[in-house]
Amino acid sequence: MPNYQDLLNVDDFWEKKENFDPDRWGVVFYCKDCEDIVEVDRVDPERYIFKCRICWGNNIAIWTEKWIIYNYKIKK
Repeated sequence: MPNYQDLLNVDDFWEKKENFDPDRWGVVFYCKDCEDIVEVDRVDPERYIFKCRICWGNNIAIWTEKWIIYNYKIKK
């Protein structure tokens, strides 16, 4: 099975690494009930359970902002 060191020898890997955009990886929270990107509170510090600060629901998706906008078809 290939590992990370094997990838370092693949030319395609280095091409992608040069185009890496660190701003792309900002994590956001999307409330599926409010249908918007929201601020959340973490209910339990040892678990990934969040509550929306607007509706207090816990139907929250966590992902990068670009993916959330694309997946949930948010108009910006």
